[in-house]
Amino acid sequence: MKLQDALPDRVTVNGHVYRLKLDFRNVLRLLDVMGQEGMVPGAREWQALRCVMRRPPRECGPVLAAVMGLLFPSNKAKKENGPKLTDFEQDADMIRAAFWQEYRINLFRDRLHWMEFSALLSGLPEGSRYSEVLGIRARPMPAPTKWNAEERKWLAKAKAEYALRLSGNEAAQSLSAGLRSVAESLLALAQTRGDDHA
Repeated sequence: MKLQDALPDRVTVNGHVYRLKLDFRNVLRLLDVMGQEGMVPGAREWQALRCVMRRPPRECGPVLAAVMGLLFPSNKAKKENGPKLTDFEQDADMIRAAFWQEYRINLFRDRLHWMEFSALLSGLPEGSRYSEVLGIRARPMPAPTKWNAEERKWLAKAKAEYALRLSGNEAAQSLSAGLRSVAESLLALAQTRGDDHA
């Protein structure tokens, strides 16, 4: 989105214009619906669109795809292999406090377009508790040495304290990614040893 562009409030699908209510609360509700396990896919799409528009169309799929493309452009897509660093439900109080501390925006009362909210959230500088917690979650555990035992102990404790609770799907994906990483490491080690003996 260019700096001079206005905040979008509609999508066009097959020549039909759909007006959207893109306050950050509505988009968070949409994400909650999309993350619910066990819902019938057609019902999930309809309920998700209901969060951001008055009357969803019968054919929800293409409209929902257009809405998601607008809200989450591919150039900002989350890396599949990267760890999840934040959760809007679990980190809600820290996010509210950070917005008030930095911008004097009260997320309990103030209205913000999703794109405005996203830009301000990603632009939060260091100094808020939220930024500190993200830093702890993102920080890799250093390899053990004889000098860093205390640092590793502190970081392990901090990571455990601020760890995100994962949903069933997220836990399965995390386990799968972890197993894949272990398998790749073992394969690389075996290839290295094979090269040494060649």
